[in-house]
Amino acid sequence: MKILSLSGFIPEHITDIIRFTQYSGSHRISHYCRYVANYISQVMDDSSIDGAVFPRSCDSCRVLPDYFSECGKFIFQLNIPARQDEAAVEFFASCIKKYKEEIEQYYGAVITNIAERSERINERNSKIAMLYENIEDFSYYNYLHNIHDMLIKPLNEQSVFMPEKSSKSSKSVFIVGSFLSDLSILNTIEKAGLLIAGDNLSESKRLFSASSVEISGDIYNNIAKSIIKNRLSPTQNNFANILKSDFEEIKYKCIRGVIFITQKNCEPYDYLYTRYKKMLDEQSIPVLRLVLTDTMNNKRAEMEIESFADIL
Repeated sequence: MKILSLSGFIPEHITDIIRFTQYSGSHRISHYCRYVANYISQVMDDSSIDGAVFPRSCDSCRVLPDYFSECGKFIFQLNIPARQDEAAVEFFASCIKKYKEEIEQYYGAVITNIAERSERINERNSKIAMLYENIEDFSYYNYLHNIHDMLIKPLNEQSVFMPEKSSKSSKSVFIVGSFLSDLSILNTIEKAGLLIAGDNLSESKRLFSASSVEISGDIYNNIAKSIIKNRLSPTQNNFANILKSDFEEIKYKCIRGVIFITQKNCEPYDYLYTRYKKMLDEQSIPVLRLVLTDTMNNKRAEMEIESFADIL
């Protein structure tokens, strides 16, 4: 099975999934974010993909079942609670269990290794967390590129690589965004003499910032608790906790600037940006906003980043 996953809310603990990074297919929904539009294209057009699993967490994701209704592939949408209390954990656990049952029924498989997979994920995330603690010593582009390469492999083939060492810079920046599919932006940032010293990306800090999954007890509840009590996404409307967590790290690392990367027409991140900028302005920390669109010119992004580096 090759199930294409969208969002860090999808549990890797049940079965192998391919984490969607980027696909240069036809854009089917121009009024929603490019990332989701490309995801639709790959599910619909890539014959090697036989299934799709995605959250019900934002307007773009909510419409996905309608687009996939006649594609003939395995389709499952997970309901994501906005709360973090025990009732939310129990609800999400039941959704994860239903997801597992649907996979077993569709593919004629019996899944018995959830605990073993959870242990591997705990170990992998712990290794990424150790790298992140020293991220200022490494090439951030190399670090994130390795994670992207890892997330499209089966779990038993995933390994955490040591990134290349990089030269230090006093111009430290913090990256804000969802899933950074265009890694060339990172190359541009580093070539401009900026040091990426932290982030809140779903494939980096939010990937490992949750507590490890407990193996004993109800494994579904334990997985649900780990995921929904993770560092939150703006799609869950918990902006205060996001700001608190990020600004504690920004202050601790003496960050000099923030690069805020969003997809066009992504309302949760658009709103988060207004909150972010207000707090950054109050602390006299410059912010560069990059809005990724279908027609974004890389030269334009390069010029904006170089100008931002000059400001810092």
